[in-house]
Amino acid sequence: MLGTGLGLPPLLFYSIGIFAPILAKEFGWSFASIFGGLSLMTFTLLLGGPLAGHFVDRYGARKVAAISLSALGISYMTLALSSGSIVQYYASWLAMAVFGLGATPISFTEAISSAFVKQRGLALGITLAGVGLFVLSVKPLANWLLNIGGWRVAIVGIGLLPLMVGTPAVLWGFPVAQGIGVIRNKKVQHSSIGDLTLREALRTRTFWILIVALVPMSFASAAPFPNMENILRSVHISPGEIVALSSLIGIAIVTGRLIGGWLIDRIWAPLVGAILLSGASLGAWILSQHVVSNHEAMLAIILLGLATGVELSLVSYLVGRYFGFRSYGVIYGALFGVFAVGAASGPSLLGYAYDRAGSYSQIMQICALLFLCAAGMLIGLGRYPVSVAETTSN
Repeated sequence: MLGTGLGLPPLLFYSIGIFAPILAKEFGWSFASIFGGLSLMTFTLLLGGPLAGHFVDRYGARKVAAISLSALGISYMTLALSSGSIVQYYASWLAMAVFGLGATPISFTEAISSAFVKQRGLALGITLAGVGLFVLSVKPLANWLLNIGGWRVAIVGIGLLPLMVGTPAVLWGFPVAQGIGVIRNKKVQHSSIGDLTLREALRTRTFWILIVALVPMSFASAAPFPNMENILRSVHISPGEIVALSSLIGIAIVTGRLIGGWLIDRIWAPLVGAILLSGASLGAWILSQHVVSNHEAMLAIILLGLATGVELSLVSYLVGRYFGFRSYGVIYGALFGVFAVGAASGPSLLGYAYDRAGSYSQIMQICALLFLCAAGMLIGLGRYPVSVAETTSN
């Protein structure tokens, strides 16, 4: 949980907005240039995700995550050396993206998935809830550091978190022999049906259904939340109610991770995902109306948050159930890269649509349709293969 919250992409994605106005004022950079680092990070995740997964499969999550968290923290602190050169700024982002590849959910979900069987879904939900906890705490921490020593001190302080908190937690808490070796040591049996290499997974219908489902799912779920305040304003919610409703986002996402994880331990996971995505479709449709009441907006945010919360837990669980653990890291890394592209492009395209149309109505209707498409694709995954005799009882 600590590693996930302090790793990539949360450390960058949820802190850059705090410093963007300061950097724009300090160096005269445009917001488009400042947030361009996110696009660089996303491109790196797409290309480097399978490679990071390969290292996790080969060397274990403990070693890869510990090294990557330390390197991510150090490279993040180089932002404090920014001198007005946009090239230098992007070089820091490239370093963070490359060195942080091993500090993504690729590592942390592998550690959980290889150690838990009966309550794997709940364990994944708790682990990935670290993102929500970071979201809730990073802004107060940054403001405190800004008041003490300015923006450079604040950047250094946040950069110390993965180095001084995440890395020791991983080294202390992860078993030395992590990964597929743990599964074999527990004498969990695998079959050739569900224990696949990446090359074998690429030849399956299941892999490509997941790829096709992830693009609309990640786009539609990530797009509304960064734009939520403006969406609520556009549907005539009062400023006071907007503040109260916005605070529900983090709570709904964390709740979605926990409830969703608990459910996929007990119910066929694609069905859980399809139901929550269908609920999110209703939430997006509500926000596509021209006038929305406070209670309707609250319902929409809760439905969207629950679906957003369950996504990564669901993908992690499905990789383990449909493909096994022989190449879990590299398979999940490939899927995570696709997910990152959809998630990163969503907010900006939603904002672009608003700039062109002057309303979120049409684009939110498209998001509602995308949620339904993703739900339908998940149902098409079919039954779990008989891949693992679940003989452990974590």
